[in-house]
Amino acid sequence: MRYQHLWVNHTKHFKDPTTGAHTNRIEGVWEVKIKQRIKAARGMRKRVVASYLDECMWRTWYFAEKPAKSHIFQGLVTGIRKYYEV
Repeated sequence: MRYQHLWVNHTKHFKDPTTGAHTNRIEGVWEVKIKQRIKAARGMRKRVVASYLDECMWRTWYFAEKPAKSHIFQGLVTGIRKYYEV
């Protein structure tokens, strides 16, 4: 997947003045989407956390918040097309 990894030195800034990088979005996503789902599942094994995070990111890129079942396949096809540039 395509994303840009930036960092912020929070001892100096909350938003990097040069790159504009900040952590607001990821902190919100972590709290609302990821932590709540882990709690609802009553925990998660460490060996599956990375793949779960990948899936969460992928879902936010290619699907609406709660997609209709008829749109799930289309989201999958869209993701494959973008990733492989078919």
